[in-house]
Amino acid sequence: MDISRGTLIFFFAASFLGAFAFQGADLGPIPWAISRASGLAAFAVLTASVVMGLLISTKASDGVLGRPFVFEMHQFLAVVSLVLIGVHAGSLLFDGFLHFTSLSLVVPFISPYRPLAVGVGVIAGWLVAITTASFWMRSRIGQKRWRTLHYVTFLAYVAGLGHGVFAGTDTQLPVVYWGYILSLATVTALTTLRIAGYKKAIRRAAPARPPTPAAAPSQVRA
Repeated sequence: MDISRGTLIFFFAASFLGAFAFQGADLGPIPWAISRASGLAAFAVLTASVVMGLLISTKASDGVLGRPFVFEMHQFLAVVSLVLIGVHAGSLLFDGFLHFTSLSLVVPFISPYRPLAVGVGVIAGWLVAITTASFWMRSRIGQKRWRTLHYVTFLAYVAGLGHGVFAGTDTQLPVVYWGYILSLATVTALTTLRIAGYKKAIRRAAPARPPTPAAAPSQVRA
Protein backbone atom coordinates (compact mmCIF):
# COMPACT_ATOMS: atom_id res chain seq x y z
CA MET A 1 0.00 0.00 0.00
CA ASP A 2 1.58 3.27 -1.13
CA ILE A 3 0.23 5.34 1.74
CA SER A 4 1.70 2.84 4.20
CA ARG A 5 5.15 3.10 2.67
CA GLY A 6 4.87 6.87 2.61
CA THR A 7 3.81 6.98 6.25
CA LEU A 8 6.66 4.66 7.25
CA ILE A 9 9.23 6.79 5.41
CA PHE A 10 7.77 9.96 6.91
CA PHE A 11 8.04 8.78 10.52
CA PHE A 12 11.54 7.43 10.10
CA ALA A 13 12.62 10.64 8.39
CA ALA A 14 11.02 12.66 11.18
CA SER A 15 12.86 10.59 13.78
CA PHE A 16 16.29 11.03 12.26
CA LEU A 17 15.78 14.67 11.29
CA GLY A 18 14.59 15.30 14.82
CA ALA A 19 17.68 13.56 16.15
CA PHE A 20 20.00 15.74 14.12
CA ALA A 21 18.00 18.81 15.14
CA PHE A 22 18.60 17.86 18.77
CA GLN A 23 22.27 17.32 17.99
CA GLY A 24 22.54 20.70 16.29
CA ALA A 25 21.01 22.29 19.36
CA ASP A 26 23.81 20.80 21.47
CA LEU A 27 21.39 18.67 23.47
CA GLY A 28 23.41 15.47 23.48
CA PRO A 29 25.31 12.90 21.42
CA ILE A 30 23.68 11.42 18.31
CA PRO A 31 22.60 8.04 19.81
CA TRP A 32 20.86 9.83 22.68
CA ALA A 33 19.25 12.30 20.28
CA ILE A 34 18.06 9.49 17.99
CA SER A 35 16.58 7.68 21.00
CA ARG A 36 14.68 10.77 22.09
CA ALA A 37 13.39 11.60 18.61
CA SER A 38 12.34 8.04 17.81
CA GLY A 39 10.70 7.73 21.24
CA LEU A 40 8.55 10.78 20.60
CA ALA A 41 7.73 9.50 17.11
CA ALA A 42 6.85 6.08 18.55
CA PHE A 43 4.39 7.62 21.00
CA ALA A 44 2.84 9.76 18.25
CA VAL A 45 2.36 6.69 16.05
CA LEU A 46 1.01 4.64 18.97
CA THR A 47 -1.50 7.42 19.65
CA ALA A 48 -2.55 7.38 16.00
CA SER A 49 -2.97 3.58 16.11
CA VAL A 50 -5.11 3.76 19.26
CA VAL A 51 -7.21 6.54 17.71
CA MET A 52 -7.74 4.45 14.57
CA GLY A 53 -8.87 1.51 16.69
CA LEU A 54 -11.30 3.71 18.60
CA LEU A 55 -12.65 5.18 15.35
CA ILE A 56 -13.56 1.64 14.34
CA SER A 57 -15.21 0.67 17.65
CA THR A 58 -17.10 3.97 18.00
CA LYS A 59 -17.95 4.15 14.27
CA ALA A 60 -16.99 7.83 14.53
CA SER A 61 -15.31 7.82 11.12
CA ASP A 62 -18.06 5.94 9.27
CA GLY A 63 -19.14 7.88 6.20
CA VAL A 64 -15.81 9.72 6.11
CA LEU A 65 -13.24 6.90 5.98
CA GLY A 66 -13.83 3.35 4.89
CA ARG A 67 -13.65 0.85 7.75
CA PRO A 68 -11.22 -1.48 5.90
CA PHE A 69 -8.86 1.47 5.38
CA VAL A 70 -9.09 2.54 9.04
CA PHE A 71 -8.43 -1.02 10.21
CA GLU A 72 -5.47 -1.39 7.84
CA MET A 73 -3.98 1.87 9.11
CA HIS A 74 -4.64 0.76 12.71
CA GLN A 75 -2.64 -2.40 12.08
CA PHE A 76 0.08 -0.69 10.04
CA LEU A 77 0.63 2.05 12.62
CA ALA A 78 0.91 -0.56 15.37
CA VAL A 79 3.77 -2.18 13.42
CA VAL A 80 5.44 1.20 12.82
CA SER A 81 5.21 2.08 16.51
CA LEU A 82 6.85 -1.23 17.43
CA VAL A 83 9.70 -0.62 14.95
CA LEU A 84 10.23 2.90 16.29
CA ILE A 85 10.26 1.52 19.85
CA GLY A 86 13.03 -0.80 18.68
CA VAL A 87 14.99 2.18 17.31
CA HIS A 88 14.30 4.13 20.50
CA ALA A 89 15.68 1.36 22.72
CA GLY A 90 18.39 0.02 20.42
CA SER A 91 20.08 3.37 19.91
CA LEU A 92 20.73 3.56 23.65
CA LEU A 93 23.21 0.68 23.30
CA PHE A 94 25.49 3.12 21.47
CA ASP A 95 25.22 5.86 24.06
CA GLY A 96 28.47 6.10 25.96
CA PHE A 97 27.15 8.08 28.90
CA LEU A 98 24.27 6.05 30.38
CA HIS A 99 25.75 2.60 29.64
CA PHE A 100 22.55 0.72 28.86
CA THR A 101 22.87 -3.02 28.29
CA SER A 102 20.71 -5.33 26.19
CA LEU A 103 19.29 -6.81 29.38
CA SER A 104 18.31 -3.43 30.83
CA LEU A 105 16.40 -2.66 27.64
CA VAL A 106 14.19 -5.75 27.81
CA VAL A 107 13.87 -6.37 31.57
CA PRO A 108 11.85 -3.76 33.51
CA PHE A 109 13.27 -1.74 36.40
CA ILE A 110 17.00 -2.55 36.06
CA SER A 111 17.87 0.49 33.96
CA PRO A 112 20.85 2.61 35.04
CA TYR A 113 18.74 5.71 34.30
CA ARG A 114 15.41 6.40 36.07
CA PRO A 115 14.70 2.68 36.57
CA LEU A 116 11.01 3.07 37.49
CA ALA A 117 10.04 5.31 34.57
CA VAL A 118 12.20 3.40 32.09
CA GLY A 119 10.84 0.11 33.45
CA VAL A 120 7.31 1.28 32.71
CA GLY A 121 8.50 2.06 29.18
CA VAL A 122 9.91 -1.47 28.83
CA ILE A 123 6.54 -2.86 29.89
CA ALA A 124 4.84 -0.59 27.34
CA GLY A 125 7.14 -1.94 24.63
CA TRP A 126 6.29 -5.54 25.48
CA LEU A 127 2.56 -4.74 25.53
CA VAL A 128 2.81 -3.10 22.10
CA ALA A 129 4.64 -6.20 20.85
CA ILE A 130 1.87 -8.47 22.20
CA THR A 131 -0.99 -6.45 20.71
CA THR A 132 0.80 -6.08 17.38
CA ALA A 133 1.44 -9.82 17.20
CA SER A 134 -2.23 -10.42 17.98
CA PHE A 135 -3.20 -9.18 14.50
CA TRP A 136 -1.68 -12.36 13.07
CA MET A 137 -3.07 -14.57 15.85
CA ARG A 138 -6.71 -13.56 15.43
CA SER A 139 -7.68 -16.51 13.26
CA ARG A 140 -6.13 -18.94 15.76
CA ILE A 141 -7.46 -17.52 19.01
CA GLY A 142 -10.85 -16.38 17.73
CA GLN A 143 -12.44 -12.96 17.38
CA LYS A 144 -13.74 -12.77 20.96
CA ARG A 145 -10.38 -13.60 22.58
CA TRP A 146 -8.62 -11.31 20.12
CA ARG A 147 -10.84 -8.39 21.09
CA THR A 148 -10.22 -9.09 24.78
CA LEU A 149 -6.46 -9.26 24.23
CA HIS A 150 -6.63 -6.07 22.20
CA TYR A 151 -7.70 -4.10 25.27
CA VAL A 152 -4.06 -4.40 26.35
CA THR A 153 -3.46 -1.56 23.89
CA PHE A 154 -4.91 0.86 26.44
CA LEU A 155 -2.41 -0.33 29.07
CA ALA A 156 0.39 0.08 26.52
CA TYR A 157 -0.78 3.62 25.76
CA VAL A 158 -0.99 4.66 29.43
CA ALA A 159 2.40 3.08 30.17
CA GLY A 160 3.93 4.77 27.13
CA LEU A 161 2.53 8.13 28.18
CA GLY A 162 3.86 7.72 31.72
CA HIS A 163 7.26 6.69 30.37
CA GLY A 164 7.41 9.70 28.09
CA VAL A 165 6.40 12.18 30.78
CA PHE A 166 8.60 10.88 33.60
CA ALA A 167 11.59 9.45 31.72
CA GLY A 168 11.73 11.84 28.77
CA THR A 169 13.96 14.88 28.91
CA ASP A 170 11.87 16.91 26.45
CA THR A 171 8.56 17.06 28.31
CA GLN A 172 9.20 20.69 29.20
CA LEU A 173 9.32 21.65 25.51
CA PRO A 174 5.97 23.27 24.58
CA VAL A 175 5.47 21.14 21.44
CA VAL A 176 6.07 17.93 23.42
CA TYR A 177 4.03 19.00 26.46
CA TRP A 178 1.02 20.05 24.40
CA GLY A 179 1.43 16.99 22.20
CA TYR A 180 0.96 14.81 25.28
CA ILE A 181 -2.07 16.86 26.33
CA LEU A 182 -3.65 16.63 22.86
CA SER A 183 -2.96 12.89 22.69
CA LEU A 184 -4.50 12.21 26.10
CA ALA A 185 -7.53 14.42 25.40
CA THR A 186 -8.24 12.70 22.06
CA VAL A 187 -7.89 9.16 23.41
CA THR A 188 -9.94 10.01 26.51
CA ALA A 189 -12.75 11.57 24.45
CA LEU A 190 -12.97 8.61 22.06
CA THR A 191 -12.75 6.11 24.93
CA THR A 192 -15.62 7.89 26.72
CA LEU A 193 -17.64 7.73 23.52
CA ARG A 194 -16.83 4.03 23.22
CA ILE A 195 -17.92 3.29 26.80
CA ALA A 196 -21.15 5.23 26.30
CA GLY A 197 -21.90 3.26 23.13
CA TYR A 198 -21.09 -0.02 24.88
CA LYS A 199 -23.50 0.75 27.73
CA LYS A 200 -26.19 1.72 25.24
CA ALA A 201 -25.71 -1.55 23.36
CA ILE A 202 -26.06 -3.51 26.61
CA ARG A 203 -29.31 -1.74 27.43
CA ARG A 204 -30.67 -2.51 23.96
CA ALA A 205 -29.67 -6.16 24.21
CA ALA A 206 -31.20 -6.62 27.68
CA PRO A 207 -34.46 -8.60 27.48
CA ALA A 208 -37.53 -6.58 28.32
CA ARG A 209 -39.10 -7.43 31.65
CA PRO A 210 -42.53 -9.02 31.40
CA PRO A 211 -45.32 -6.77 32.61
CA THR A 212 -46.27 -7.25 36.24
CA PRO A 213 -49.65 -8.99 36.35
CA ALA A 214 -52.40 -6.86 37.78
CA ALA A 215 -53.71 -7.86 41.14
CA ALA A 216 -56.87 -9.93 40.87
CA PRO A 217 -59.96 -8.06 42.09
CA SER A 218 -61.08 -9.25 45.47
CA GLN A 219 -64.19 -11.32 45.44
CA VAL A 220 -67.15 -9.87 47.32
CA ARG A 221 -68.88 -12.33 49.53
CA ALA A 222 -72.61 -12.64 49.04
